[in-house]
Amino acid sequence: MKKIYVLDTNVLLQDPRAMFSFADNEIVIPAVVLEEIDSKKRYMDEIGRNARYVSRLFDSFRELGHLHTGITLETGGLFRVELNHSSLQQLQKQFTDMTNDNRILAVALNLQEEENLTPQPRPVILVSKDALMRVKADALNISAEDFLSDRVVGEFSSIYPGYQKMMVASEIIKSYYATRKLQLAACFPRYRFYPHQFLVLKDECNPSISAIGKVDPDGKMLEMLVSDDDPIWGIRARNVQQRMATELLLRDDIPLVTMTGKAGTGKTLLALAAGLLQIEDQQKYKKLLVARPIVPLGKDIGFLPGEKEEKLR
Repeated sequence: MKKIYVLDTNVLLQDPRAMFSFADNEIVIPAVVLEEIDSKKRYMDEIGRNARYVSRLFDSFRELGHLHTGITLETGGLFRVELNHSSLQQLQKQFTDMTNDNRILAVALNLQEEENLTPQPRPVILVSKDALMRVKADALNISAEDFLSDRVVGEFSSIYPGYQKMMVASEIIKSYYATRKLQLAACFPRYRFYPHQFLVLKDECNPSISAIGKVDPDGKMLEMLVSDDDPIWGIRARNVQQRMATELLLRDDIPLVTMTGKAGTGKTLLALAAGLLQIEDQQKYKKLLVARPIVPLGKDIGFLPGEKEEKLR
């Protein structure tokens, strides 16, 4: 049975694409949520950025139809802005103040009472990151859930990692070291590999024996790494992932390298070392530009001393 999800403002401010996380169910945005999002657009932080993103996304939805009647999302769900169920009459018995939270609760409560009058009522669920909001909803006998997409492994578990581990016969590793190349179609006929993808070959009889290589631009040949394992500006790769990153950063035929990872995994350090090597020692370039946004891409604005307002100034 399909459900009706009423989204609180804080859900959209945390994940501006949250409405795409509810499959083919109905997603209801109370009108007061639009007002709260509008009040956050001027913030120079992640909340402001998400508020502006939500505003643009909702504006693009208008091309699909009238938002108050509902539009169909790519997930198959119905998305609509609720204008007609904001009456506080039923809610004032328990909560008298006309706060924004209570207006959102009123929408969920009125929708639930309307559904209870139908032959097959759909469950109405309030989704909020606010614990007290969920407590108030429970007191009104409204189902309430936390938005947990940020705590579970979801679509980001399929992010392209850049490398793949393969168990192979000893003869394949010996041949690879002897010829410094490997025909992928002959060794792995059922697999598809991407250009510049790395492969870590491990001996299936003795996993301690391994080899690393990079797929050529055509995706047909595995080649030995061009860069050696010598330190660059005093920095040496500490693991196989940093070894791969160093290879990409020092290749002239790869114009753009993107790296993701937790803080402290060496992304900035390796990039700076590779840049300095190619400027100062190899003299391939004249200048190194380091850009860092003052509006954070993550949860912080950096580790330099000072308050957020000082840094923004």
